[in-house]
Amino acid sequence: MREALEVWLRERLGHEVAVSELRRITTGHSRGNWFLELDDGSRFVVRVEQGGVFGTSSAEEFEFMQAVGRLGFPVARVRWLDAAGDVTGQPLFVMDFIEGGVATEREDRTLSPDLAVDFLRRLVELHHLEWRGVLDGPSPEQATHVQIERWADVYRTSSPEPIPLLEEGAAWLHDRAPALERVALVHGDPGPGNFVHDGHRVLAFTDWEFSHLGDPTEDWAFLVSMRGARTMAFDDWMQLIRQETGVELDADVLRYWRAFNFFKGACANRSCLRAFAGANPAPNMALIGTVLQQSFMRQLADLVAS
Repeated sequence: MREALEVWLRERLGHEVAVSELRRITTGHSRGNWFLELDDGSRFVVRVEQGGVFGTSSAEEFEFMQAVGRLGFPVARVRWLDAAGDVTGQPLFVMDFIEGGVATEREDRTLSPDLAVDFLRRLVELHHLEWRGVLDGPSPEQATHVQIERWADVYRTSSPEPIPLLEEGAAWLHDRAPALERVALVHGDPGPGNFVHDGHRVLAFTDWEFSHLGDPTEDWAFLVSMRGARTMAFDDWMQLIRQETGVELDADVLRYWRAFNFFKGACANRSCLRAFAGANPAPNMALIGTVLQQSFMRQLADLVAS
């Protein structure tokens, strides 16, 4: 990998370069992130796909990060993209390394009060960026339906036969999609563990593979019900969001997006079973593709039934 990256980066930079350090820095399920330092002292992160996990695209993530960076949002600057996987056999891109803290899966992801507030305000800022002219997006009438079909397609291409609960879930979501007045930039996986910070302020949002244009309530539902659940109780998140951002979340709309996120998770996790049978036969792939996938389906079914 070191030799392949050296050759590729020489072509990108147009001069001789050597890799002085290359080491894995995270153990994410869908991407491998590698710290890369060159002999001139420049430091980067190489973000590598791992067998098509979650059905997300490095090219789309690269484009989205590039766009929000142009709009002035805190994100690592993306440099070079290998969408075809010619360098290492898997698609990858290279972005600038940002020094800072990131909570890991093994930590409780506790945030200091000022960091929690800064994160929430940054998320509101993302939702209000003017993306037109930088990205192409769907109409408000179609945005949610596009996302339902996006994730349904991920599950369908990962399964040899239909899964009735997911087919019913997609139909239920289509039928009850809340009216959307404004299409916004949506991170798709916001919360502790997916931003770099200095202990008090957010330095950069990370992990943009689920990003898209749609309803910002999807992000709030994901934060309070999923990624942020170990950091703060649901009611505490809701109170802090209301108090510090002025965002008022309708209970019925929030419930819809909680159901959507379990649907999204169940569909994405199904791809892990396909990866386990093919390019990524790691034990965590088998577990995510079966036990966790079914757990998400049960939670989706409970929300629909209630």
